[in-house]
Amino acid sequence: MRHACFTIAGFFLVALGLHAAGTGPGQLAPGHENAVRITYLYDNTAAAPGVTPDWGFACLVEGRGARVLFDTGTKPDVLAHNAQALGIDLGRLDAVVLSHDHADHAAGLPALGPRPGLRLFHARGFSPEVVARLGTSRATLVPVLKSTEVAPGIRTSDEFGTTTREEALLIETPDGLVVVVGCSHPGIVPMLQQIKASSGRPVHAVVGGFHLLQTPAAEVNSMVAAFKELGVGLVGPTHCTGPDAISRFRDAYGDRFIPGGVGTVVTAGQ
Repeated sequence: MRHACFTIAGFFLVALGLHAAGTGPGQLAPGHENAVRITYLYDNTAAAPGVTPDWGFACLVEGRGARVLFDTGTKPDVLAHNAQALGIDLGRLDAVVLSHDHADHAAGLPALGPRPGLRLFHARGFSPEVVARLGTSRATLVPVLKSTEVAPGIRTSDEFGTTTREEALLIETPDGLVVVVGCSHPGIVPMLQQIKASSGRPVHAVVGGFHLLQTPAAEVNSMVAAFKELGVGLVGPTHCTGPDAISRFRDAYGDRFIPGGVGTVVTAGQ
């Protein structure tokens, strides 16, 4: 399993081993009780043995007294398998946040089984057909238009977009926000600009899908420059970002780049 840890002082990124600090899946390192741990459960590539890569994205956010699943990937059996392989119990969730209503982010929900009372946050503009399918989970649906608290220090963003309505997950750290995105269909740079303006907080790190698979190289380079202008210190583009765009972000950010893949663990804050 790949671990990426960044401290609250400055932008410091270091790769740790599988058993770094004596931790296992679902555990925070000693002295990091207030940290937030993000574990990739669904992604196009694998970063741990025994997991199955597949097109889609999902990650578990643990910390601040809550366990929040962000997106669910495409296939329920793959999500369930990866969670089991990483030692994560999907029956112990406090909330689910779905970024948008495309199948590669929302169709894995049946892996959770019927979950009466589980809060499920989704952008208000989800299609009625998808909302109806979400309802079969018996979860408590929470449509989101404006930024909404999920747990202390963890919020959704506002709803973005027109054709595809999408939301991100925002995690507070002393250095600013860690932003987790699904596919960024409304545009990753406009999303970050609005998040920074509406929250009044700097954007410390961004992880998830940037939707740049077919974006020309010159436009990707402009986006990298925009990230730098926004003050984004750490980036983890994966899923629908595309290998060329991922490479350009890696080259620009060096040791402040967070690799993706199922099994990647990112720990934010202290």
